[in-house]
Amino acid sequence: MVLDYLWGASALRLLTAAAQSLPGAYPMRFVQIGSIGGTTLAPPGAALRASAITLLGSGIGSVPFERLFQAAREVLYAAVPARLEIATQAVPLAELATHWQDNGSRLRTVFTMQD
Repeated sequence: MVLDYLWGASALRLLTAAAQSLPGAYPMRFVQIGSIGGTTLAPPGAALRASAITLLGSGIGSVPFERLFQAAREVLYAAVPARLEIATQAVPLAELATHWQDNGSRLRTVFTMQD
């Protein structure tokens, strides 16, 4: 599975190389998520016909909002019984500029509003 956040020329090169080098009908799912490398792509038809590559899209619009909200709701309801935790550090929003750069910490920063 390929999760592609770039699209454009890099995706075309990857898809073409995969079509040429994947053995037999070895499947590959290519999930297009972002398009920072370009908004369009014209892969050669032969690359898709001669391979088991499946192109999918993911992002806003790929799943109906109701299904997305339901999935998020289920994850949140499951988090407490499963004892899922995320190590965080609270930082006042006023200190955003000093905490924006990655300091190597494995803690997730949560910016908070001050009263």
